[in-house]
Amino acid sequence: MHEQFVQRIADLLSTPRPLKPQTERHLAGYMADGHTDISTFLLCAAEVLEEDELDVLFAPQFTPSLDDQAAVSELLHEQQPGADDVRQLIDDLINATSHAIVVMPDGTEAKLTIHEVMIDRFVRLLRLTQAPSSDVAASLRQALRADLWPLGAALFRQRGFDAEKQAWFARFINHMATRHDIDRGLLETAAQFIADQPDMAPGLLIEDAQAQVRAAEGSAAYAQSGHAYWSPDVAQHHHYRGQGQVNERLVEQRQAEAQWLEVIEADLKTFDG
Repeated sequence: MHEQFVQRIADLLSTPRPLKPQTERHLAGYMADGHTDISTFLLCAAEVLEEDELDVLFAPQFTPSLDDQAAVSELLHEQQPGADDVRQLIDDLINATSHAIVVMPDGTEAKLTIHEVMIDRFVRLLRLTQAPSSDVAASLRQALRADLWPLGAALFRQRGFDAEKQAWFARFINHMATRHDIDRGLLETAAQFIADQPDMAPGLLIEDAQAQVRAAEGSAAYAQSGHAYWSPDVAQHHHYRGQGQVNERLVEQRQAEAQWLEVIEADLKTFDG
């Protein structure tokens, strides 16, 4: 099983990833002297920069996405590694992985020499030791569609979830599944809502859900009205971008969030814990 973890994570690390905007901005500072291009710098950065510089510069590139975390959920369902296992994984990946592929803004690909701090960050943020117990994972798997289960298991490993909250959320997801279909947006919204809760008292959960519904509806209405700058100076600073224009994509996103929160609120009212 250890070898399967090594191979799966090595595959994730070798998957071509677009250069993150934050990384591109930071790289511009290193390119200011004009002595090299980005592709050349990516190959030698691991040798010429200090570890703390590498960690800051490439942190966005080596922060696993939710889909990355979902990619290891099936393996975690079969075996949950401990802290020593994670350390061994990192050591083995250092030996097994030498380069990552970065997709540049113009669509070309460049090789980035991988340093230990990059692998260490990526593996630790997969939160492999935070997987739900086998019975909780099985309960979640029973409630969700096959394509959503790995994502759900990844959401259970996010910051804000402990074993008690994981078990509660698995029961809630099973309750939700008896009332309607659960899609990705609803699942992610519900998980974030629960992860942020300091108190799981039913009354407080419902009150907060109602407050978040109102906030989401207000945000959707604001997006629908079009952005207007209150200060002429601020408007000029932003070159009047977006002035009075409606961002339809943002409107749809905010409206969907409000609808998902309304569903969560209704389901909380019928959930007995």
